[in-house]
Amino acid sequence: MMTKKQAGFTLIELVVVLVLLGIIGAVATARFQDLSGDARLAALQGIAAEIQSGSAINYAEGVLDATYTQVVTNATACSAIAAGLLTSGVPSGWTVAGNPAACGTAGNVDNACTLTNDADAAVTTTFTVICTG
Repeated sequence: MMTKKQAGFTLIELVVVLVLLGIIGAVATARFQDLSGDARLAALQGIAAEIQSGSAINYAEGVLDATYTQVVTNATACSAIAAGLLTSGVPSGWTVAGNPAACGTAGNVDNACTLTNDADAAVTTTFTVICTG
C-alpha cells in the first residue's frame, strides 16, 4: 500500500496557531493600552526640572531681575515662583504648592515645592528653588 506525503498544514494546526496569536495579541494590547500614567509622570518630571533649572540658572548667572528677587526673598508661594520662571507660566492641569518660608531669612537655601497633576493626585514630585535673600 502506498501512502501519500502530506504537504502543508492541517486545519487543526492552523486553528491552534491562530488561537495562540490571538492570546498573545490580547496580552500585548492590555499591556500597552494604558500608558497615560507614564505620560503624566514624564510630563511632571519635565516641568519640575524646567522650574528647578530656571531657578539655578537665574541664581548662577546673577541675572536676578527685581521681580524674581522679590518673589524668592519674600517667601512667596511656590506657585508664584514657578509662574515667574516659566515663560508661559505653569501649564494648565498642574498645581504648584508650597511656601518656601525660609527664603526670607536663611538666604541661599534650597527650598522644596511640590508639583501635582490635577487629573491624578498620585502623580506628584518636588523641586527646589534657590533663595537669594
